Amino acid sequence: MKLEPTRDPRQVLVEWMTAPENPYFARALVNRYWKHFFGRGLVDPEDDLRETNPATNPELLDALATHFVKSGYDLRDLVTTICKSSTYQLSAEPNKYNADDRQNFSRFYPRRLQAEVLLDAVDTLVGQPTKFAGLPAGTRAVDLPDSGFDSYFLTAFGRPQAVSACECERSGDASLAQSLHLINSDSLYKQLSGDTGRAARLASETKVDVNDKVRALYLTAFARTPKDDERQRVTVYLNKAAGQADAAKLRAKYEDVIWALVNTKEFLFNH
Repeated sequence: MKLEPTRDPRQVLVEWMTAPENPYFARALVNRYWKHFFGRGLVDPEDDLRETNPATNPELLDALATHFVKSGYDLRDLVTTICKSSTYQLSAEPNKYNADDRQNFSRFYPRRLQAEVLLDAVDTLVGQPTKFAGLPAGTRAVDLPDSGFDSYFLTAFGRPQAVSACECERSGDASLAQSLHLINSDSLYKQLSGDTGRAARLASETKVDVNDKVRALYLTAFARTPKDDERQRVTVYLNKAAGQADAAKLRAKYEDVIWALVNTKEFLFNH
């Protein structure tokens, strides 16, 4: 195509990318979004869109791409379509028919929360936000403008360094460094034991029933109420310190409970 001297070539590129007859852009984008929600693209690796690397479900990929084009490239609509699908809502619990499936999406594959999302989730549960140098207090990890902000947590949990455009920079793998950080990191301990943290607030709320506190903790951590055995186990542990004169011991027990919730697979993984 010959461009006029006054025509911005970037505009021409965008027009070609979003042209309904362009067979590449829509397929590539919906495949990336599919991987975002499922941990694996319909074409895997997600950037390897060649004829000799077909999608596990070509009809689904084509249908999603067609729907995306007809919607006017509406990303919100694409997210809604994927998240309302029966595939996304499948249980993560395998059965005898799909226990060995790793690519056909016959069940939901549990996957660890992305680094920035997980750090924000930890901050919310412990009640103490992480502070990033040069940014206003309360800035969330998902709002960081780039990867230049030093954070061992984000590095350990696979934040990409953004040295290339490849999605493969981000790692969703679990590692020993991650487990050790959550178990005995000094920074997490300082958050848990902070005077304005959730543990300190719960310990000081003497007029609130312990069962209500446990319920609030589980709703915050898991978006569900505790099961009967969970509630009983936690309340018994907390009540052992409720009558003690030393309020610090009760506060320490709340810190233990929150620390235990942070280290559960239910908290760390999408499932």
